[in-house]
Amino acid sequence: MFLCISAFGLSSCSSDDQEPKLPIPEEETPTEIVTPAEEPKVEEPTSRGAVPISLEGNQQAINNKLNDFAWKLFNEAYAQKTGKANILLSPLSLEIALGMFQNGLVEADQQELLKTMGLENYTAAEVNAYFKTMVEGMLEADEQATLEIANALWYRDEQEINADFQQALKDNFEAKVEKAPFDDTTIEAINAWCAAQTHDLITELVNNNFRPDVFALLNAVYFKAGWKSVFDKEKTEELPFLLADGTNANIPMMQKFPLMEETHEEFYYLENENYQAVALPFKNEAFLWFAILPQKDKSVADILPQITAETLTNLLKYKGELSAVIIPKYEVDYTVSNLVNIIDALNPDLHFKYLDFQGAFDTPLPVDMEIDALQKTAFKIDEEGAEAAAVTGIVGVTSVPPSIKLDRPFIYGLMETSTSCPMFIGYFGDRTK
Repeated sequence: MFLCISAFGLSSCSSDDQEPKLPIPEEETPTEIVTPAEEPKVEEPTSRGAVPISLEGNQQAINNKLNDFAWKLFNEAYAQKTGKANILLSPLSLEIALGMFQNGLVEADQQELLKTMGLENYTAAEVNAYFKTMVEGMLEADEQATLEIANALWYRDEQEINADFQQALKDNFEAKVEKAPFDDTTIEAINAWCAAQTHDLITELVNNNFRPDVFALLNAVYFKAGWKSVFDKEKTEELPFLLADGTNANIPMMQKFPLMEETHEEFYYLENENYQAVALPFKNEAFLWFAILPQKDKSVADILPQITAETLTNLLKYKGELSAVIIPKYEVDYTVSNLVNIIDALNPDLHFKYLDFQGAFDTPLPVDMEIDALQKTAFKIDEEGAEAAAVTGIVGVTSVPPSIKLDRPFIYGLMETSTSCPMFIGYFGDRTK
């Protein structure tokens, strides 16, 4: 018996006189090699980079004047600061609001306001053209950052708006202009507009404490952008922060150590005997976050008078590596309720509350109308970037007779009218029978 080897194993042959037959091997089917298709490469979108704003003619000079005005505003806001508040002002939002507002003032008051802003040598039309160019340029400056600027005017439906004023707002500021009854529905509409324009960072500007009843002229600015180089969240930790009153508080501090990490990241940096200044870029570097830190033997009050528009211009001339960058992760919400006082302090001849806005309307304004102004701001900074918003309102308010409610301790008495002789004087505020 022969043993037959098969490709599939062992088998036997039953006949001695037959030649053993080997199995016919099956024809092998060649294995098809399938090469996986390459996944399509997703290319990162290329950015056009920062787009410088092109100011024409005297617009650069106007810009320089307004940059000076911005620092004067902040100096005065800091000087009038009370308590322990972290103040936050948006000069840009206020300047745009004032740029719209000046178009409705009678000529003498218009010139006084422009003087306050440092623009007494420029016409209203030149100022309008500057804001149109500046805003359009800012909106196109960085496609990788979100910047939104919106303007609006609500006016009481009893008034007739001046056509030239309305056209100036539309042509130069793209302002929404709307008649309104100035009842609760108008207040709700204004606040809804603020919320929409600031992505809900500022949801209420007007209320019973700041309630326009003739007109409300508003500007809103919203900004959001990511750092060019983000902070590592793992490195954020609670570290001591020396507060203005001399006490320490632990707050979250974001940290970078470029030399140790060999990232070779560069920053704008300037130092002198009074302060250190640093600027961190967002994405395309069209926008920067900056900070100015007094030297250890100085305070903010010491250095603030020395900070001008030229300080930031000089800061941008110096760029290099730093061994460490440690900055707070923080949020600030602030209301500039004393805005009228801040503006008036820059020009004692202005009297902002009593500016004549009759140029905005063809019908007489209420004789008891006063001008008021308010700004609300919000700012957030974290490892990814920053988000900020501001709404500035300039409004017309008619006088409301004051009220009195004797619901807390008071002094009282009896007097004779012709001589003002106090016949009795008392204090009421403790237990009564």
